[in-house]
Amino acid sequence: MGKKYILICFVLFISFFNEGYSQKWIVKDSILVFPEGFYSWLKRNNGGIDTLASGNVGNFRDRKVGTNQGIEVFDFNKDGLMDLTFEFHPHNTITREYLKGIFLQNKNGKYVLDTNYVIKGKGDMWYGEFADFNGDGLSDYMYLTSNYHGADSNRIYNTDMIGDNWPDRVFINNGKSFDTLSLDEKNIRVMSTYAADIDNDGADEIIASSQDKYINISTNTWEPIRISVYKYDKKLKKFYEIEKNLSNLWNEKISPPISSYPVFNIVDAVNKNEFYALALDSLSNGYTIYDYSNFTLANYNFITKKINTFKINRDSILIPEKYSKSGADNPKNAGDDYFRFMVHSFRYANKLDIDMDGEEEIILGGYYQNNHRVNKPKFAYGWKVLGLNGKDLTSKFFNDNGIDRGVDLVSHMLEIDENNKGPEWIPGSWGLDPKYYIDGSPTLGYYYQYVNGKMEKKFIRDIIHETNKKVDSNYFFEMQLVKYPNYTKTKNALLMFDFWDIKRTAILYQATCVGISKPTFNTTKYSFCNGDSIKLSITNINKGDTIKWYYGTKSDLTHPSNKTFTDSTKLFVTRTDSVGCVISSDTIQIKKYGIPSAPTISRDTANFLVSGAPGTTWYKDGSAITDTSQKYKPTIAGSYTAKTTTNGCTSVMSAAYYYLVTDIINLSKDEFIKLAPNPFINQLNFDFIVKGYQKLNIEVYDVATGSKVATQQNITAGTKIQLGQLARGTYIVRVTSNDNKIAQQFKMVKL
Repeated sequence: MGKKYILICFVLFISFFNEGYSQKWIVKDSILVFPEGFYSWLKRNNGGIDTLASGNVGNFRDRKVGTNQGIEVFDFNKDGLMDLTFEFHPHNTITREYLKGIFLQNKNGKYVLDTNYVIKGKGDMWYGEFADFNGDGLSDYMYLTSNYHGADSNRIYNTDMIGDNWPDRVFINNGKSFDTLSLDEKNIRVMSTYAADIDNDGADEIIASSQDKYINISTNTWEPIRISVYKYDKKLKKFYEIEKNLSNLWNEKISPPISSYPVFNIVDAVNKNEFYALALDSLSNGYTIYDYSNFTLANYNFITKKINTFKINRDSILIPEKYSKSGADNPKNAGDDYFRFMVHSFRYANKLDIDMDGEEEIILGGYYQNNHRVNKPKFAYGWKVLGLNGKDLTSKFFNDNGIDRGVDLVSHMLEIDENNKGPEWIPGSWGLDPKYYIDGSPTLGYYYQYVNGKMEKKFIRDIIHETNKKVDSNYFFEMQLVKYPNYTKTKNALLMFDFWDIKRTAILYQATCVGISKPTFNTTKYSFCNGDSIKLSITNINKGDTIKWYYGTKSDLTHPSNKTFTDSTKLFVTRTDSVGCVISSDTIQIKKYGIPSAPTISRDTANFLVSGAPGTTWYKDGSAITDTSQKYKPTIAGSYTAKTTTNGCTSVMSAAYYYLVTDIINLSKDEFIKLAPNPFINQLNFDFIVKGYQKLNIEVYDVATGSKVATQQNITAGTKIQLGQLARGTYIVRVTSNDNKIAQQFKMVKL
């Protein structure tokens, strides 16, 4: 009973351990590598701003390198490893020079800044796009400079600017560095872009939308919206416009100021054949974010040249002061207020059928803004679910109208929890001050899952460092999140970074126990013979694994990779990997077998040697022969021995049996003389057919002494000759006739 109880405990322990670690999350940090001379490189490329100088006005935090929302994950050098792009702070607040760096992933999973490729321009460099614009197989880059605010309100007008924006920059990869040029300085103020090979020639085009603007403020006249497709001319080294009728089609279908500029912000909804874009609709002719009352979702197909539109509701909602970030942060802005949801230009919205009812919805994470002409400017953050049927479905799927203090401008849908069949929704930031949360204080991370008709918040609490150290909640203080697709094989991850110090950049991924391999042994033979032993080794051990052996009622928890056994037993092994996942091997039976007895060789009447044991190995004069049957008929005289093998265990050698094959003499085709068996024990069978003779004589001589030891006259065929009086040994038996015309001899062995 005691043995059974212990074994059950082991099984239950393993089952519980697997379940307990199924939600393990792993942090890999310190992933960015800044080469020697980085700060000098940064100073040279951002207008002379010294990052290390204390009190620098371009710094977010003193003597730190910060960043902003311009983070991309992309395989820049096309080596199969994803690389990272970061915007650097401090910027030059005088010349408005901004800088991005590309960090190339190495085989150790670190990201090393490549100082050859400088992405540099004017204005805030937000989200851009990697593509191949000249079709040479190298990765080029383009970025937007439309988000131009804050300190820029005090800038001195620059002739490079168009209205309120700097020209958009494109960076053509020449194999050693970037060649920088503007997209279109005269015609367009880019607000949203994406890249795709529209004309299928192997080079990507840039599809861009332009912000609408007044031509004449006094007459309140609007310039039509432009949606332009730009192609790169390799000879002239500049972009030119194709698909020129697209802007006209757009403005025929959707006219400003009813709808603002469109943004290509729906994930996986833009490609070479079509795009989806969202635009804000206004019921008045005002030009503030709050005045726009609805959304228009538009789909354009490059093949059919048609635009389809969907009207989407954008209701105002009353947001209590406790949900407003600016209201909570700044008491003078406090007070309940009405807010409307905003859309952003980079891709973060998703179009899918969340509840599988046959109708698609659009889910966005982002910010709400109040009517600041009535009240102080305030913002709230959260989720929005919009039906293509014109209904606001947010309250159907989210509690509290989707208001969530952890949501930021960058919110993602992705599949990151392997224990859930559907996707998850990740807010844009984690580890905020608890005052930002109303329904609890998630000091670590969380995400949403669709469960029973609602988005439920799932908290990420069991987080460890890749070195197996526990990570406390302070690690995630104000960390921003970016989706990291296919971090390992098909596993998604999150890129976490600190706005104020990008050296605090990490990757977070779920390390479930799904699909991990069982411990495997170095052999499939689990038996051995008495007096021997068996040594088992685990062959699929990885760095950081721990091994535990459970055999019979005993265990070895000292983590040996191999173990030797000298007795029969049942056993299994558990392997715990570096992230805590535990999996058990199959249970195996080790058996110890005894050594079989040596066989006894005899000779039957048909002159076969018989071992009397299965698994016989025959030997002639000490050398093994191929026959392994229990009966063997030699064709050559010699000393024959045998061993027998049972359950892989082999006996000692048998006693030798000397076999002679001279027991029959053929005188002619139809005449013979035969003595059998050979060897014999007490009697010989005498048989003959010789023409003219009915009787023959025999004489027996001892080979050792040469003396005659037996004789018998006038023997007829078929007679049994009794020789039991003879000692064991070798004898010559002479067969003769009375007239001495017949004279033959046999060499016989008596046992």
